[in-house]
Amino acid sequence: MNEWNAEAAEWYAAKYGEYATNRLAADATEVAPDAVVVDVGCGTGSALRRIAPRVPDGTLFGFDPIPRMLEIAKQRASEDPNGHRIGFRLAPAERLPLEDASADLVFAFDTIDHWRDKTAGLREIRRVLRPEGRLVVVKDGGLPFGAEAKREFLEDLDRTGLKVMRESGLAEDDVTCTMWVCRVA
Repeated sequence: MNEWNAEAAEWYAAKYGEYATNRLAADATEVAPDAVVVDVGCGTGSALRRIAPRVPDGTLFGFDPIPRMLEIAKQRASEDPNGHRIGFRLAPAERLPLEDASADLVFAFDTIDHWRDKTAGLREIRRVLRPEGRLVVVKDGGLPFGAEAKREFLEDLDRTGLKVMRESGLAEDDVTCTMWVCRVA
Protein backbone atom coordinates (compact mmCIF):
# COMPACT_ATOMS: atom_id res chain seq x y z
CA MET A 1 0.00 0.00 0.00
CA ASN A 2 1.71 3.18 -1.18
CA GLU A 3 -0.74 5.71 0.22
CA TRP A 4 -2.34 5.08 3.59
CA ASN A 5 -5.56 7.06 3.69
CA ALA A 6 -9.21 6.48 4.64
CA GLU A 7 -9.83 4.28 1.61
CA ALA A 8 -6.75 2.17 2.35
CA ALA A 9 -7.83 1.87 6.00
CA GLU A 10 -11.23 0.50 4.92
CA TRP A 11 -9.55 -1.98 2.57
CA TYR A 12 -7.09 -3.12 5.25
CA ALA A 13 -9.79 -3.46 7.92
CA ALA A 14 -11.94 -5.59 5.62
CA LYS A 15 -9.12 -7.82 4.36
CA TYR A 16 -6.63 -8.00 7.26
CA GLY A 17 -8.27 -6.35 10.27
CA GLU A 18 -8.58 -9.58 12.21
CA TYR A 19 -5.73 -11.39 10.50
CA ALA A 20 -4.42 -14.52 12.22
CA THR A 21 -0.88 -13.14 12.66
CA ASN A 22 -2.15 -10.66 15.26
CA ARG A 23 -3.83 -13.43 17.25
CA LEU A 24 -0.93 -15.88 16.87
CA ALA A 25 1.71 -13.37 17.97
CA ALA A 26 -0.37 -11.94 20.82
CA ASP A 27 -1.01 -15.46 22.12
CA ALA A 28 2.71 -16.34 21.85
CA THR A 29 3.79 -13.26 23.83
CA GLU A 30 4.29 -13.43 27.57
CA VAL A 31 2.86 -10.44 29.37
CA ALA A 32 2.50 -9.41 33.01
CA PRO A 33 -1.00 -8.63 34.30
CA ASP A 34 0.06 -5.05 35.10
CA ALA A 35 2.07 -4.36 31.92
CA VAL A 36 1.97 -1.22 29.83
CA VAL A 37 1.41 -2.55 26.30
CA VAL A 38 1.82 -0.38 23.20
CA ASP A 39 0.88 -1.32 19.65
CA VAL A 40 2.62 0.83 17.03
CA GLY A 41 0.57 0.88 13.85
CA CYS A 42 -2.29 -0.80 15.70
CA GLY A 43 -4.61 -1.00 12.71
CA THR A 44 -7.99 -2.27 13.89
CA GLY A 45 -6.65 -2.93 17.40
CA SER A 46 -7.07 -6.69 17.13
CA ALA A 47 -3.76 -7.56 18.85
CA LEU A 48 -4.58 -5.27 21.78
CA ARG A 49 -8.09 -6.69 22.09
CA ARG A 50 -6.58 -10.18 22.04
CA ILE A 51 -4.05 -9.51 24.80
CA ALA A 52 -6.26 -7.26 26.96
CA PRO A 53 -7.80 -10.08 29.07
CA ARG A 54 -4.27 -11.11 30.11
CA VAL A 55 -3.45 -7.55 31.25
CA PRO A 56 -6.29 -6.82 33.71
CA ASP A 57 -4.24 -4.38 35.80
CA GLY A 58 -2.22 -2.85 32.98
CA THR A 59 -2.56 -0.13 30.41
CA LEU A 60 -3.03 -0.61 26.67
CA PHE A 61 -2.26 1.97 23.98
CA GLY A 62 -2.81 1.72 20.25
CA PHE A 63 -1.14 4.25 17.95
CA ASP A 64 -1.76 4.65 14.24
CA PRO A 65 -1.06 7.55 11.86
CA ILE A 66 -4.33 7.10 9.92
CA PRO A 67 -7.41 8.80 11.44
CA ARG A 68 -9.87 6.43 9.73
CA MET A 69 -7.97 3.40 11.00
CA LEU A 70 -8.32 4.70 14.55
CA GLU A 71 -12.05 5.23 14.06
CA ILE A 72 -12.34 1.59 12.99
CA ALA A 73 -10.20 0.45 15.94
CA LYS A 74 -12.34 2.41 18.40
CA GLN A 75 -15.54 0.98 16.91
CA ARG A 76 -14.27 -2.59 17.17
CA ALA A 77 -13.01 -1.97 20.70
CA SER A 78 -16.44 -0.66 21.70
CA GLU A 79 -17.85 -4.09 20.84
CA ASP A 80 -15.26 -5.98 22.92
CA PRO A 81 -15.66 -6.61 26.68
CA ASN A 82 -12.13 -5.27 27.34
CA GLY A 83 -12.10 -2.65 24.61
CA HIS A 84 -12.90 0.22 26.96
CA ARG A 85 -9.48 -0.27 28.52
CA ILE A 86 -7.58 0.47 25.29
CA GLY A 87 -6.55 4.05 24.56
CA PHE A 88 -6.18 4.87 20.87
CA ARG A 89 -4.25 7.91 19.65
CA LEU A 90 -3.17 9.35 16.35
CA ALA A 91 0.62 9.07 16.11
CA PRO A 92 3.29 7.72 13.77
CA ALA A 93 5.98 5.30 14.95
CA GLU A 94 8.52 8.10 14.87
CA ARG A 95 6.67 10.28 17.42
CA LEU A 96 4.95 8.29 20.15
CA PRO A 97 3.21 10.45 22.78
CA LEU A 98 4.61 8.50 25.72
CA GLU A 99 7.09 9.23 28.48
CA ASP A 100 10.62 7.84 28.33
CA ALA A 101 10.94 4.30 29.72
CA SER A 102 7.19 3.90 30.17
CA ALA A 103 6.34 0.72 28.19
CA ASP A 104 6.85 -2.90 29.14
CA LEU A 105 5.85 -4.34 25.78
CA VAL A 106 5.70 -2.78 22.32
CA PHE A 107 4.11 -4.53 19.35
CA ALA A 108 5.02 -3.79 15.74
CA PHE A 109 2.93 -6.30 13.81
CA ASP A 110 3.42 -6.02 10.04
CA THR A 111 3.97 -2.28 10.27
CA ILE A 112 7.70 -1.55 10.05
CA ASP A 113 7.65 -1.66 6.24
CA HIS A 114 5.09 1.17 6.31
CA TRP A 115 6.94 3.56 8.62
CA ARG A 116 8.30 6.70 6.99
CA ASP A 117 11.65 6.25 8.77
CA LYS A 118 12.37 2.78 10.19
CA THR A 119 15.44 3.86 12.14
CA ALA A 120 13.63 6.82 13.73
CA GLY A 121 10.68 4.56 14.61
CA LEU A 122 12.95 2.00 16.27
CA ARG A 123 14.77 4.77 18.17
CA GLU A 124 11.41 6.03 19.40
CA ILE A 125 10.44 2.54 20.56
CA ARG A 126 13.80 2.22 22.31
CA ARG A 127 13.08 5.55 24.04
CA VAL A 128 9.70 4.43 25.41
CA LEU A 129 10.78 0.92 26.46
CA ARG A 130 11.63 0.31 30.09
CA PRO A 131 15.07 -1.24 30.68
CA GLU A 132 13.57 -4.76 30.83
CA GLY A 133 10.91 -4.02 28.23
CA ARG A 134 10.44 -5.93 24.99
CA LEU A 135 9.69 -5.11 21.41
CA VAL A 136 7.80 -7.83 19.53
CA VAL A 137 8.07 -7.51 15.76
CA VAL A 138 5.98 -9.66 13.44
CA LYS A 139 6.37 -10.01 9.70
CA ASP A 140 3.71 -11.85 7.71
CA GLY A 141 4.70 -14.59 5.30
CA GLY A 142 7.12 -16.74 7.23
CA LEU A 143 10.70 -15.91 6.40
CA PRO A 144 10.64 -12.16 6.10
CA PHE A 145 11.63 -9.46 3.69
CA GLY A 146 14.33 -11.35 1.82
CA ALA A 147 17.91 -11.72 2.98
CA GLU A 148 19.01 -8.13 2.28
CA ALA A 149 15.99 -6.54 3.97
CA LYS A 150 16.35 -8.86 6.97
CA ARG A 151 20.03 -7.89 7.30
CA GLU A 152 19.06 -4.19 7.18
CA PHE A 153 16.33 -4.76 9.78
CA LEU A 154 18.78 -6.45 12.15
CA GLU A 155 21.32 -3.66 11.59
CA ASP A 156 18.61 -1.06 12.34
CA LEU A 157 17.83 -2.85 15.58
CA ASP A 158 21.50 -2.89 16.52
CA ARG A 159 21.98 0.81 15.64
CA THR A 160 19.04 1.79 17.82
CA GLY A 161 20.12 -0.19 20.87
CA LEU A 162 17.81 -3.18 20.46
CA LYS A 163 18.83 -6.82 20.30
CA VAL A 164 16.93 -9.87 19.09
CA MET A 165 16.53 -12.35 21.92
CA ARG A 166 14.39 -14.85 20.02
CA GLU A 167 13.23 -15.42 16.46
CA SER A 168 10.47 -17.90 15.80
CA GLY A 169 8.02 -18.90 13.14
CA LEU A 170 4.29 -19.03 13.81
CA ALA A 171 1.76 -20.78 11.60
CA GLU A 172 -1.91 -21.64 11.40
CA ASP A 173 -3.46 -23.24 8.34
CA ASP A 174 -2.05 -21.26 5.40
CA VAL A 175 -0.95 -18.24 7.47
CA THR A 176 2.71 -17.97 8.49
CA CYS A 177 4.72 -15.24 10.12
CA THR A 178 8.06 -14.63 11.78
CA MET A 179 8.19 -13.12 15.25
CA TRP A 180 11.20 -11.45 16.83
CA VAL A 181 11.34 -10.69 20.53
CA CYS A 182 13.81 -7.88 21.15
CA ARG A 183 15.19 -6.23 24.27
CA VAL A 184 17.19 -3.14 25.01
CA ALA A 185 20.82 -4.05 24.33
